[in-house]
Amino acid sequence: MTELIILAIVALFATFATAYAGVVRSIALRRKFEQLGQVTGRSLEEVLRHVGKPNRREPAGNGRELLFWRRINFQVVLRFTGGMCDGMDYTG
Repeated sequence: MTELIILAIVALFATFATAYAGVVRSIALRRKFEQLGQVTGRSLEEVLRHVGKPNRREPAGNGRELLFWRRINFQVVLRFTGGMCDGMDYTG
């Protein structure tokens, strides 16, 4: 019985630690975008250097590409054409 209680406590702690780490990463990414400021007109290299690698990249036609950064309770989608940012499609 004691082992079961200890395992439950460890599992609960691991769940909270994982959730906390996700929130911390989300806050850090949000701050990086805030520090970067206006993204329109910035190069892909500049954005990647400042905020890091996106979670996903997908073609959007006509030489455009969408880059997605996702974390818990935070997402940014930037639209690029020819390596330059055209703007932000979504933030939340």
